[in-house]
Amino acid sequence: MDNINWMELIPIIIPSVTTFLFAVLAWVFKKRTDSLTGLCKEVSEFVLKIVDASKDKKFTQSEMNDIIKEAQDVIEEARKLMAKG
Repeated sequence: MDNINWMELIPIIIPSVTTFLFAVLAWVFKKRTDSLTGLCKEVSEFVLKIVDASKDKKFTQSEMNDIIKEAQDVIEEARKLMAKG
């Protein structure tokens, strides 16, 4: 137990923490007004992409591209919401 290899735990810890944070954000957005529905949907899709990609603890290039695309969708939806606001 004294020889914990932290580098092996990084592929497990980072997606887990990220997924938890985005799940909390999605829940907060969902509890807010209906104007956040689109953003909530995009954040939920983003979290699902991260969870799906991290299941095997290895990220492929196509999985990373999908995650980046979903992140861009979240940003675009946030910009639309800011423009309305």
